Amino acid sequence: MSAQGSFHDGDRRQSPTGRRPTAPVYEVLPINTDAARAEAAALATDRAHLLAGQGITVSADRANALLREAGALGFYEGGILVGALVLHRDPEMRHWGADGRDPGLLVSLDPVTAGSSQVGRMMTLWLADYAANSRLMWIWCDVPCQPGAADEAAQWLLKYLCDLGWETRSPTSRSPTGERVVRLRLRAHARPALTEAISDPHAVGPPAVKAL
Repeated sequence: MSAQGSFHDGDRRQSPTGRRPTAPVYEVLPINTDAARAEAAALATDRAHLLAGQGITVSADRANALLREAGALGFYEGGILVGALVLHRDPEMRHWGADGRDPGLLVSLDPVTAGSSQVGRMMTLWLADYAANSRLMWIWCDVPCQPGAADEAAQWLLKYLCDLGWETRSPTSRSPTGERVVRLRLRAHARPALTEAISDPHAVGPPAVKAL
């Protein structure tokens, strides 16, 4: 059974045959071992090649460095890593101004670990539900963008996230490290039925909360 077959926008659905729901399709696990990081590096390399075939040049180096940080999480389907992200603890949000004053969490995504549109949809739903269960209001995301020449990788990621329901905030800003970024946010939304599609049996740990 697919994830869509057991979950739909937060509503529980009965199987046509009346059978009990099957086990969740996706599992969220920390990327905190050498083996997990090696699998994440392989995913990043494969996705970089896939995007290159679409005319989008992106290096896997940034993603590999990102996923060595604390808070790296992998999305697994049938035991295979299909997507990854990083939740940041106590993020610096001054560059968000008033938009960053509400309680929320900051997430980092990269084109080579974002996964397919279906994986991205499930990660987005999980983030919104996780934030709501942690009594937060928002999930924030900074997408690095280079001025001048078209940054195809950044444009790809922006479209990918906007298609999944993330909203952009204007204007662009500079992160605490001086990097120019496009700011996006997603509203927290509890979906109790999501446990039918996604399991996170190992505690992710305290949420990356920032309330200014």
